[in-house]
Amino acid sequence: MAAPVRILDHRERPIVSNMETPASEHRNAIRLLSVTFPVYNEEAAIAQVVLEHAAVLARLGTVVLEWELVCVDDGSKDRTPEILRDLQSRVPQLRVIHQENRGIFGAFTRAYQEARGSHIFMTGSDGQWPAENLEMLLPELLAGADVVVGVRTNRPEVYTVARRVISDLFNRLPLLLLGVRVEDAGSTKLGIREVFDYRLISTSSCFEAERLILAHRKGKRIAFVPIRFQPRSGGKATGASFKNIYLSAMDLLRCLAAYGFR
Repeated sequence: MAAPVRILDHRERPIVSNMETPASEHRNAIRLLSVTFPVYNEEAAIAQVVLEHAAVLARLGTVVLEWELVCVDDGSKDRTPEILRDLQSRVPQLRVIHQENRGIFGAFTRAYQEARGSHIFMTGSDGQWPAENLEMLLPELLAGADVVVGVRTNRPEVYTVARRVISDLFNRLPLLLLGVRVEDAGSTKLGIREVFDYRLISTSSCFEAERLILAHRKGKRIAFVPIRFQPRSGGKATGASFKNIYLSAMDLLRCLAAYGFR
């Protein structure tokens, strides 16, 4: 078996990989995993996020044969672009795409389009999503799930009551109206490429719920797994703004019109 990836120096030297393990030893392995991050003004957290995910992927060589990190810089105005350039010299598997600000939907959509993997892991770049979550989701995927959703069980410790009420409402409505369990739809996900290539009606924060609705309608197996979630180390959360709530509500109505009641 080939030697696993080693991180030679956490601060300065690049991450080196050797993923030439015989395929016969990896019947349940992922050929190429794309880890996708939307990034906007995350200078406080992005370096640690990238390096921690690289370290986790480095030790998964027996089940993740090859991997890449895809960061879409969504028009950051702080030091994020500079930090990402530095990280590319230290993590050869890191790819950075720069674009004008298009919001969370535009950033994630671009990341999925740019991803080269047979499987995709979507997560955040704000330091709230520990890299170990990937290891928590992997067993369900390898057991046959098409997409695995991480469920944030400690939301009361991190979010305000108002934020939790809004999130719970939007997570429950698809079950009540369309008969599809989406649970923590906006959370991290790991799945087959096809699920991330769906053409969606939604362009708001509702788009990940619609992704699960479509996956369910297409007969895909969806699994839910508890994950870790922690407070932001910097930056500013904007998910519960009035604009996002309004746009998500409109998109949910469009989904209902397109897919019908349960």
